[in-house]
Amino acid sequence: MKTLLVITLGLSLTGLTATAADNVIKPAAPATPNAPAAPGAPAAATPARLPDQYKKYDANGNGKLDPEEIASMRKEREAELLKTYDKNSNGKLDDDEKQAYRAEMTKKREEAIAKRKAEQEKVLKPEKVDIKKEEKK
Repeated sequence: MKTLLVITLGLSLTGLTATAADNVIKPAAPATPNAPAAPGAPAAATPARLPDQYKKYDANGNGKLDPEEIASMRKEREAELLKTYDKNSNGKLDDDEKQAYRAEMTKKREEAIAKRKAEQEKVLKPEKVDIKKEEKK
C-alpha cells in the first residue's frame, strides 16, 4: 500500500513539474532571421551575424554559409595557400611547406596576442598624471 502511494505521489509530482515547465513564457523569435533585435534586448536575443571575413562567400546573402558556399570558400582558401606556400609548384603542400605555413601562423598569432595584451594593459593601467605639474599649467 505504501509503495502504491509513493509511486502515485512521484508520478503526480512529475506531471506537475512537466506542466509547469510547459507554461514558462518563452521569448518570441524575430519575424525575419536577420532582423535586428529591439533596442535594450539582451545580447542572446540578437541573431548571429556572419563575420565580415565570410560575407564575400555568402553568395545568396542569407547571412549563412550553405554547403556549396563553404566548398567554394575552402577551394579559394586552398588556392591562396598553394599560391603563397607551394614553393616547388607541385600543387600540394609538402612537409617543409606546411611547416613554413604553421610557423608564419604561429608568429601572427603571437603578435596578435602581444598586441591585445598591450592594449589591455594600457586600458587597465592608465598613465599617471602629476597633479602638481597640471596645476602649474
